[in-house]
Amino acid sequence: MRLITGAAHTIADSRTALTEQARLLELLVSNQSIHALLDAIARFVERSEPRLLCSILLADDAGVALHSGAAPSLPPRYSAAIDPLPIKDGVGSCGTAAARREIVIVDDIANSPLWDSHRDLAQEHGLAACWSVPLLNDRLELLGTCAMYYREPCAPGAEQVDLIRVAGSLAALAIQRFRDQQSLHASEARYRELIDSCPDGMIAHVDGDLLYANAAARALLKMTPDEPVDGRHLAEFKLPGFRNDLLEHRRGLLSTHVRRTDGKAVFVEAVATDIRIDSHPATLLMFRDVTLRNTLENELLDAANREQQHLAFDLHDGLGQQLTGISLLLSSIRSRVRGAPADVMSDLELIGELVSKSINDTRLIAASMSPVTVERAGISGALKTLRDKAEGIYRLKAHLSIDTWPDADIDPYVANHIYRIVQEAVGNVARHARASSVFIEARAVGANLSITVSDDGCGIPETAQHAAGLGLRSMRYRAERISGSVHIERRVPQGTQLRLLCPLSRALKPR
Repeated sequence: MRLITGAAHTIADSRTALTEQARLLELLVSNQSIHALLDAIARFVERSEPRLLCSILLADDAGVALHSGAAPSLPPRYSAAIDPLPIKDGVGSCGTAAARREIVIVDDIANSPLWDSHRDLAQEHGLAACWSVPLLNDRLELLGTCAMYYREPCAPGAEQVDLIRVAGSLAALAIQRFRDQQSLHASEARYRELIDSCPDGMIAHVDGDLLYANAAARALLKMTPDEPVDGRHLAEFKLPGFRNDLLEHRRGLLSTHVRRTDGKAVFVEAVATDIRIDSHPATLLMFRDVTLRNTLENELLDAANREQQHLAFDLHDGLGQQLTGISLLLSSIRSRVRGAPADVMSDLELIGELVSKSINDTRLIAASMSPVTVERAGISGALKTLRDKAEGIYRLKAHLSIDTWPDADIDPYVANHIYRIVQEAVGNVARHARASSVFIEARAVGANLSITVSDDGCGIPETAQHAAGLGLRSMRYRAERISGSVHIERRVPQGTQLRLLCPLSRALKPR
């Protein structure tokens, strides 16, 4: 904004004038309407020079005409007659100043060709001279004009030129601030309309104190459309006994439960991101109700688990029993053919060993497939079963390291997903890695429970690390169900590492 302050002391050097200037500046930063602000500026100018009549006109958005802004001492009929005033060279002092973007001094309206179109109107209302300055912003865009009328012909002196420049600067400041506020309000209205039309719920908060909730969020939480959010806290929507995971969520995706105002629980997926509101850090939560989808997905997982359990039962009580019968039959045969040749007895012994191993492998497979493994033995016991399976069935040298934590504190729902992810990872090592060893490590890392499965095999190809194979999709899907994540990378110098990270706040049972 062009502010010309060199004339401040030439306007008035009295204490009263300085007080008026201070009040005027306070008014400029207030929430008064633009017409009230311009009226105050015009009256301030008129008090500085009692002979003049001040007028401030506003340029329209198209830049083709000027409209009345403030003219406290001009005859109302005159102000109405020049509203609108075309922005054109030769249309009075103001129209010409706006068109030329420069000060126009007309010391005698009666003899100026610039006033040919409005001379009679000016003389009818006793106006004999008019000086006008264009109001421009920093980008040299036209905001309006500030004019000083006199009832007798006169030319400005140095003090009057300084006065009109200062008045123009004050008026330009007020108009630009008003336009900036209008632009900001319009922008806020557009963004608010966009956010309110978003089908996903959106909440802005600072440390849980709600600042804003869009229509979708209000509907999901069963809040009335006009219900204020000021004074409300995210903790109001936490289920009793659950940790404040939504309140603590600051970045990324989280799957959790929230409680509506009617007390009903809904399952949501929430994405959090950092924002700034009024220069202060805040959090934006975008979430949607996935209760139905989650129910269907859990039913599919439960069906798969039940099918695995049935298969485990069939292996244990079906194939396992048949192999046990074969083993008993072989023992009977060996006792009856003790006089047979040595090579025959050796083959029977070998068959017996293979049958015994098959019985043991069948039991291990059945145990690892059944979710009862986790329910009965806890996550630690279930991981030990996987280690035994890796050694007994897959012929891998298996290493297991577990931090000490009470299995009773692990949520069974989370423990089952963890077990299935590690189970799939160990199976992948056996099937694809061409490894001799597998390493399973479970420990707390900061606020997360970390489970890693690594091997000394050929290493996952770089192009396959983000592949969408069924096994990897299943592991990542299960991780999302417990608000966790799965990361896969090549080890140096060889092998692959899969890491599951799950928030401890989710892994531990609600309290």
